[in-house]
Amino acid sequence: MSDSKITAHDLCVALKLAHPADEFVTVYEVREATGSVHGSRADAVVMSLHASRGFELTGFEFKCARGDWLAELKNPAKADRIARYCDRWCVFAAPGVVKEGELPLGWGLWELRAGGVIHRRVVPATREPEPMPRAFLASFMRARAKFDADDLAAIASHHRREFERQQRVREEAADGDPQLRRERERLQQGLRKLEEIRQATGIDLGDYTPSRRWIERMRLADSPRLEHALKLLRDVFADDELRRRVEAATRRED
Repeated sequence: MSDSKITAHDLCVALKLAHPADEFVTVYEVREATGSVHGSRADAVVMSLHASRGFELTGFEFKCARGDWLAELKNPAKADRIARYCDRWCVFAAPGVVKEGELPLGWGLWELRAGGVIHRRVVPATREPEPMPRAFLASFMRARAKFDADDLAAIASHHRREFERQQRVREEAADGDPQLRRERERLQQGLRKLEEIRQATGIDLGDYTPSRRWIERMRLADSPRLEHALKLLRDVFADDELRRRVEAATRRED
C-alpha cells in the first residue's frame, strides 16, 4: 500500500496483525456505553491477555486525513471519556497526518508505513485508569461479538490486496524491461507450440518427456533426404501397397 492511499480498513487490519489473538483481544468501534447513550467512541481498544503485561487496555484513534486530525485537536478532551478507562491512549495514523509537537500530553503515536510496516513514533504514557463501569464493559463485549464474524475476512482481504499489489509491480517491471518482455514473449510462443503438438499428435509434452528415439523420428519426418529415398523406393518397386504407403507418408497438406 502507498502512504497516500492508507484507509481506516488498512489501520484495522494492521492493528489486528500486530496483536496476535492468543495474546490480545482487539475490538473496534467501542462506544462509551450501549443503548441509546452514544457518547464518545474509540476506533479500537486492545487488551493484553497476559499478567506479565498487566492486562493492559490501550485505546486507539485512527486518523487517515490531516483535516480529521486537526478537528480532533480542537477538542482532545472528548477522547478522555473512554481514555480514562485505558492504561494507554494512542493515535494510529497515516504518515504526515500528525506533525511534530501536536500530540496532547501523554498520547502515543503509531504510523502505518508502506508495506504494512508499523512505526511507533511516540510511546504512550502509562495512565492510572478509572474502574470500568458495566456500561462500558457491555459496549466492549458487544464490539467484540460484532468483530468475530469479520476477523478472518479482514485478514484475508489484506493478504489478497498485498498479493495483487506485488503482481502489478512484477507486471510493470516486465513491461518496462525489454529483456523480460522478450523472455515472456518467448515463453508464450513456446506454450503455443506445445499446444499445437498436442493437438496434432495427442501427446501433451507438459506431462511427457519424449525419448531420444522419438525425437530422432520427428527430425527424420522433416528430412528431405528421407523423402527422396522413399520416392526412389516407390519408383523402383512397383508394389501397389508399398506405393500407396509411400505416397501417404510423403503427401503434403495444402
